Amino acid sequence: MSNVIDFLERLGQDADLAGASGEMLEEALRESGIDPALRVALVGKDQRTLEALLGVQSNVCCLIWKEDEEPKEDEEEEEEPEEEEEKSDPKD
Repeated sequence: MSNVIDFLERLGQDADLAGASGEMLEEALRESGIDPALRVALVGKDQRTLEALLGVQSNVCCLIWKEDEEPKEDEEEEEEPEEEEEKSDPKD
């Protein structure tokens, strides 16, 4: 599998190779020692077959989890007087 990854990396870095005809791409794949079934999937741009042959899934989700921060001291001070006013109001 590493030779496929190496080839894909090379494909992404080499503009001539990325724009090469099917025959030129097939030759480069052959020279890289990639299995014939993988070559057919790569030349045909068949993502599903390529995923199946490599045993990988392209459905990947990345996210960043930001934990809630504790309120700043200024925010705490502002909230407390309002609560005290509600509690000490004798009219209720």
